[in-house]
Amino acid sequence: MTDEQDDMTDQDESRPLPEPGSQELQELVPDAETRCVYQVLYESPDGPLEMGEIRRRVEELMGKANLQMDRRLRSLRTYFEVPATRVPGQRNTFVYPLLGWRPDAEQRTARRAIRAADRALTLHSYGYRCAACGRSPKEDGVKLVIDHKVPLDLGGTNDPENLQPLCVEDNHAKQALFADYEENAGALRRSMTLPEVHLRIGELLKALSGQPVPKELIALVAREENQGDPAKRLRELRSLGWKIPCSKRKDGRKVRSFYTLQHWEPWPEQGPQAAVARLERARRRAQRQQNG
Repeated sequence: MTDEQDDMTDQDESRPLPEPGSQELQELVPDAETRCVYQVLYESPDGPLEMGEIRRRVEELMGKANLQMDRRLRSLRTYFEVPATRVPGQRNTFVYPLLGWRPDAEQRTARRAIRAADRALTLHSYGYRCAACGRSPKEDGVKLVIDHKVPLDLGGTNDPENLQPLCVEDNHAKQALFADYEENAGALRRSMTLPEVHLRIGELLKALSGQPVPKELIALVAREENQGDPAKRLRELRSLGWKIPCSKRKDGRKVRSFYTLQHWEPWPEQGPQAAVARLERARRRAQRQQNG
């Protein structure tokens, strides 16, 4: 069973989906372009569509291109189950079925606009600079947008601590990065909002147990920006008894690292971060005693 299928086992199949032109849909999805994507998914009697076909049909209905399809799908996933489903026998081909309501649709926060005060606070806190590259509108002529560190469809919120300014270029790069791992959305939802980095990485690996997980995906979940090292966190998990061998693959001119969970231990009662710190203190004491 895939992560997406597992997430959908409890969905409310008795609740009909809203009609494309209904008032219910307009209240849930105020953006017209996103409602158009919904309409295309809803009105696909021959089965789910690939991204290229979805884009083509939406462009025909809207009369324009560059519709940020990944963003529109993420918006729909606030309320609806729209998994990226791999086409059997085709490694990199996915279709996007509209399966029904999310099981937690009524409890989820709507994709409402960020409050002006929170927007201003976020820009001020980062010195009116992009959180990724450090460029600013005044010095570099870039445009800043307010980004959710954890996307709303993966459990993020509009709370100020989940907001950061990004230049348009880095914001688009981040959207593309999440799109690359769209098939892992279920695993990301389970792990990205957990309070400790070891919990986030560990629960991601557990959700994808037995599968080689790229280091880039682990870093995405770790959410430590430039302060953390995923390889170090994996070593720390190993010190707690986890078995996570590393393998390497050549991808063009690059060599990529992958980690496969083979065995995991229950989380320590005091939490993994405290347990790792305790083990590190014990290691240092033993080293000092050995060195005299």
